[in-house]
This record gives sequence, structure tokens and C-alpha cells, in this order.
Amino acid sequence: MIAYFGTLFGIPHKNNALIMKSILKFIFTLTTFTLLAPCFAQAVDPNYDPKAKVILDEVTKSAKSYTTIAANFSITINKAGNASDVKNGSLMLKAGKYKISIENKVKTAITKEEYYNDGATTWVYSEKDKEVNIDCYDPKKNKNENSISPNDLFTIHEKGFKYKFIKEETQSGKVVQLIDLYPEKADKKNYSIVKVTIDKLKKQIIKVVFTNKDGSSTVYTVKTFTPNGIIADTAFQFNTKANPGVAVVDLRDGDCQASEK
Repeated sequence: MIAYFGTLFGIPHKNNALIMKSILKFIFTLTTFTLLAPCFAQAVDPNYDPKAKVILDEVTKSAKSYTTIAANFSITINKAGNASDVKNGSLMLKAGKYKISIENKVKTAITKEEYYNDGATTWVYSEKDKEVNIDCYDPKKNKNENSISPNDLFTIHEKGFKYKFIKEETQSGKVVQLIDLYPEKADKKNYSIVKVTIDKLKKQIIKVVFTNKDGSSTVYTVKTFTPNGIIADTAFQFNTKANPGVAVVDLRDGDCQASEK
């Protein structure tokens, strides 16, 4: 599971899993509208709905004011003809740094996978394997049209989306606005449409649905969203000394130095 997610982050690992790719899509979409204005210069085009632009501009203005973000979310993966799989996760973001935690449940056992980046070094921790991989952070490593670095979270939109306002309605007592996004380079994406639900009052994304070309879909629901909280820089580093018994796999080369406790 860690390997595919880690590859998107430029972090090699021995395991495999597709779900982490979808998780990362959610994280970038949560904050993807921070600097949307440059992308919306083509609003006169019918593919760029002016009403959607106004709403997204409001989300952009709100998001640009955040110094940090802490959020809890759920992920529901729906595969064609198969039962849904639900996972819970949390994330912290601060000035290009991140920590992402995902819970995996097998029968009654719950284990964590954690991903850290302090801007120079990455740590990928598997509670199940009792192992942490350490590597230099390279934002350009393994880049492709479907890979997303956490350091791109506030600018990923610049890769291009068309957008359309769908409607405004009330959900669970909240007035929400529904907008559909379509990748401009659709032939290079694994998904065909991204449905975004925005809390009109808070100007925040509260739900994202990726519909993939293979008929599957992934639904991300934000349970809590806390901006501008105090987050120490050490929160973005895995403390190897405080976790005895965890095997350390150091993948760094001589040009990379890590800040470790």
C-alpha cells in the first residue's frame, strides 16, 4: 500500500497499493483552489463557467489566508460490481510541509500508515510492517500527469481544469454549492470528472468525488477542517528515537541531510 502512494511523493517502498493514489488526489483537491485565478483567465470560454469562477475565487481567497491546515476525512472507494471500502485519515499542512495518516482496518485490527515531509526529508511509516523508510525529498522525482506532490497542493490547479456550476442546495442544514471540474488534458488523466461540494458560508470544500474512467469512483468527505492552528515543525518529522523496535530503511544519498531527533 505504501509503495504507490510513496512513488507519487517520490518515496520508494517495497509494498504496493492503488488506494494511496486516490487518497493523494483528495488531498490536493481539498486545497486545489488556492491560486485558481490564473487558470480562470479564460472564463469567457463556455468551458469555464463565470458563475463557477466567482465561487471558486471565493474559495481561493479563503484558502490563501490559511497559514496551516488540519483536517480529518473519510475515503469511500467504490469499484464497479464490488463492495465499498471505507478508510479514515487525517492531514496537517504548513508551508510545504505535510503529515498524512491513514487507518487500515483488517477484520478488527487497525493499523496506521504515516507520511511525513519536513521540506528536505520524507519518512514513510508502516505500523503493520514496523518499518520506516527515510529519503531525500525530491519534488520532481517520478513526475507525470497523474502524480501529485504535497508541495503542489496550493498550485496543482494550474495544470488545468474546466469548470461548471451545477446548483445550490441545502445538505444537513448547510447551504452548499456544487461544481463539476473536468481536466483539460483528459486523455492524460485516470479520472474523467471531479465533483466538488463547497460550504457556501465557510468557503471551504467539504466533499470531493472522483469518477474514474474504469467506472469506479472515490468519495472524500471532510469531517473536520481547522485552518490557522499552531503546528510545530517537528510534527512533520518521524521521531525514530521515540519509536524503538521500528526498522529504519535509510534510502538517502550523500547529498541529503535529514533533521532527526
